[in-house]
Amino acid sequence: MSNYRLYLRLSQHLRSILYSATWVQINNLSLLSLGLAEAEDCHLANIAVMLPIEGQRENLIQRIRRILKETHLSRRQVYGELVQHIFAHWNGHGIGLVMDRTDLEKRLSILMVGAAYGKRVLPLVWKVLDYGGTGAQLQIELLKQVATWIPKGLPVTLFADAEFRAVEVQKLCQYYQWHWQIGVKSDIYFHHSGQKWQQLKEWSILPGERAYRQNAYLTQKHEFGPVNLMADWPTDEDNPRYVVIDRPANRLSWRQGRKRQWIENFFRDWKSYGFGLEDSALDDYHRIDGLILGMSLADLWLIHLGQWIVATGKRTLLEPDHKQDYSLFRLGRDYLRRAQAMDWEVPVGFTVTY
Repeated sequence: MSNYRLYLRLSQHLRSILYSATWVQINNLSLLSLGLAEAEDCHLANIAVMLPIEGQRENLIQRIRRILKETHLSRRQVYGELVQHIFAHWNGHGIGLVMDRTDLEKRLSILMVGAAYGKRVLPLVWKVLDYGGTGAQLQIELLKQVATWIPKGLPVTLFADAEFRAVEVQKLCQYYQWHWQIGVKSDIYFHHSGQKWQQLKEWSILPGERAYRQNAYLTQKHEFGPVNLMADWPTDEDNPRYVVIDRPANRLSWRQGRKRQWIENFFRDWKSYGFGLEDSALDDYHRIDGLILGMSLADLWLIHLGQWIVATGKRTLLEPDHKQDYSLFRLGRDYLRRAQAMDWEVPVGFTVTY
């Protein structure tokens, strides 16, 4: 299938989902997501050569730059409609939200909230920032945005590491009636009713052990609770990890908590294993935000495509039957390139199923 036909199909499909988008936005998003899905990496010169439109490469690069510079607020609203479309077709028992931050060298940071799926996450909302950590106010802002897109009655659990441990974040989860499983630092004070305060690092645990405590209260300032706690000390790490959980702390909650690691796999897809975002020469916040928007669209499409490959038994076209360790993102990306060479069918869509 030619790139131009794919571009037309992408435009038609996005038009049926993104009701508030203009035709110009639809066309630009279709070009950007198609270019990113097929290009070697996210360098503008490599995206430009994949675009199915006339023009010299330098002119196409300038067009991409203009696309990336589009009004920030309008494209956030447009992408929100795509997220609502995903959740409208969500057939899982609940949603696992994963929040984390990744850095672009020591230049910038990206705060991301995604939905856990297929040992990766589906990108939902993000913020491009100066390099460094984030605070509760910004974290809450992004979570509130996601909350407006989630259908009522669908169970939600937030997974995050210790950067997102603020009591205010946990209170927000309470407000939305979400569950949460969030890392906390070893110097946090806790106590059980009627007992003295102590720091988590005073909890006696040995390498290779895992332990649980129920009905505890966190921080002398907030005395927030009751919550439950888990201490886990993997043998390949120097210190134990501590986690606060609103549901019972036990082996089941530990297993569920492994979803937090999925966002790290996702970031690898966006960096060294896929789009090459870390090597992007862009330094303008709005353009990087626009690039992430295109990557998010391409990512969702490739995961949809990867799922179709598995469901239709075409996986062995790309990897041996005994192996089957490629991610849906990798399957979708490889199949798209192979399909272009062989003129195979390429489905277009942005939904996933369990």
